[in-house]
Amino acid sequence: WAEGARSAGAARGFASQTDLAALFIERSAELLAPSGALGLLLPSKLWRSLAGGGTRQLILSHTRIVTIEDHADGPAAFEAAVYPSILVATRTTSADNSDATNLQVGVQRRTKFLGWTIKTRSLSLDSTPGSPWLLLPPDVRASFDLLTRAGIPLFESVLRRPHLGVKTGCNHAFVINAGLDDLGNTRISSGDRRGTVETYMLRRLVRGETMTQWRLVHNDERIIWTHDAAGLPMRKLPAHAHRWLTPLRRSLERRTDSHADCWWSLFRTKSTESTLSRVVWGDFGRVPRAAVLDPGDPTVPLNTCYSVTCPSPTDAFAFAAILNSEIAAAWLAVLAEPARGHFHRYLGWTVARLPLPTDWPRACGLLAPLAESAQNGNCPTAGELNAMVLDAYQLTAPALNPLLAWIDACEND
Repeated sequence: WAEGARSAGAARGFASQTDLAALFIERSAELLAPSGALGLLLPSKLWRSLAGGGTRQLILSHTRIVTIEDHADGPAAFEAAVYPSILVATRTTSADNSDATNLQVGVQRRTKFLGWTIKTRSLSLDSTPGSPWLLLPPDVRASFDLLTRAGIPLFESVLRRPHLGVKTGCNHAFVINAGLDDLGNTRISSGDRRGTVETYMLRRLVRGETMTQWRLVHNDERIIWTHDAAGLPMRKLPAHAHRWLTPLRRSLERRTDSHADCWWSLFRTKSTESTLSRVVWGDFGRVPRAAVLDPGDPTVPLNTCYSVTCPSPTDAFAFAAILNSEIAAAWLAVLAEPARGHFHRYLGWTVARLPLPTDWPRACGLLAPLAESAQNGNCPTAGELNAMVLDAYQLTAPALNPLLAWIDACEND
């Protein structure tokens, strides 16, 4: 989906990966006789993933969808963990196709199947080619659209687009446990390896899988930071760091993004710029989990996290409050790629589309004090946070109840 890629600064197409399901759909459509029909069992991620945009565009331009069903939450039917969907469509031409035609949509929830009819034009997120498909009942879609119109996408706001966390390409070289010995020297370990490194070379890190809402819980994990104050790889490593990394030099040189003249470099370091406040969240979970890093905090998000750099702490606290709310969780659950156990993938392009309240200064005034208090240990209840976020969007609870109820039912059926 080219528009989605633009919003997150992501690569277009399948990049280095080929999705065989996409090739299968393309060939199936080519082989159809005039007015012929196809019925395919496909991965449900094709309907809302960034990479599936070309496939969705091809289906809409070359076929008329009769039925689309999502069985990702149905009873296990395969020995592997899969998220199946069903597509039934007939061969047509663009001249014969109309976005005003009806199609049947169904969603399987364990032992319960829900079905409804919508217009083809109501399937896509928006009118851009390849836009994600949203399999939502009409009242839920209306609630989702209402929240969308109540704001502007994150990537078009003053906060701009998210950044993926740092990629090491070799975690066992850079990610270590650190502590002090009896003489006050910094000792490090990784697996069976033990050693010493210069203390100033170490930074705290945060992983997506250990992210918590509002506040980060740090441990002894550190990353060996091989870049200078300008964010560039050091021209020369200090003695202890060099001694630690040298045994792994060949592995580091074989990394996809590695440069021969600087084999100790790290990649995608934009998220580590710490002059301004940052909001960090995990890329995977049942709900978003966001926390604020204050200006000057050198903590490094790994590539299981995303971050947004904010103009001020007030902006950061307000955005964290929204991201930690059930309102944002419900909106994102519609768009985010699904994973096992009702988990979602909160990727950069997905969160980049999240609407922020149109009157952002007013929203900051309402939400920032709440999030700052939560960072200090005074966390609001879900109800208190939802009420404040609704006020920030200038919406009422009844208007969003269909969306919230739909997502809640998805999680608890």
